[in-house]
Amino acid sequence: MIALCDGMPLVTLPDGTSATFDKHWITASIRIAAEQAGYHRWWLAEHIAESVAVYLQRDFTANIVDIPNLQDAVLNVLQSLGFHDIASHFRLPDPPVRLSLKEIAHEAGDGYELAFFGLLGDRLQHVAGSHAMRLEIHDLSGCVRLMGKRGRLVQTLREEIVGFIRQYGEAAGQSRQGEPLEIQLS
Repeated sequence: MIALCDGMPLVTLPDGTSATFDKHWITASIRIAAEQAGYHRWWLAEHIAESVAVYLQRDFTANIVDIPNLQDAVLNVLQSLGFHDIASHFRLPDPPVRLSLKEIAHEAGDGYELAFFGLLGDRLQHVAGSHAMRLEIHDLSGCVRLMGKRGRLVQTLREEIVGFIRQYGEAAGQSRQGEPLEIQLS
């Protein structure tokens, strides 16, 4: 028997991939809809996201949920509470995309720097073409340590990676239609 993390179903994306359920993603989407409906810094967004999570954990019988069904669950909660104005603005984007710089460095192998920046650019371009509103890039320190062992100065390499992400991420984000891409680097 396979147990799902926290008893939550996986979220299937339109491209066929799966992601773990993330309440913060739902909360952020509800807050955006609330802002568009005129509710600034709406405090109920977290509670509605929690209600959806409890429903998925306790009452949802499948192991996977697709974006349209998840969106319907949020809309049902909003409408049942009388927030039809927020429900009319609600749209559930793809969940945040997470990239590991250390994994990309491992994948780059012996052609580490040129291959690394090429792979990172490809990943950033792919995310810019998706419906995700947030990109979380992590393992900067691990990546710099790994690539720094190959003869590069750690501080210079760190600055080059951060500069590349800023420059390429900004250009890729501007090419998007609709919502901008938020990038978090850690």
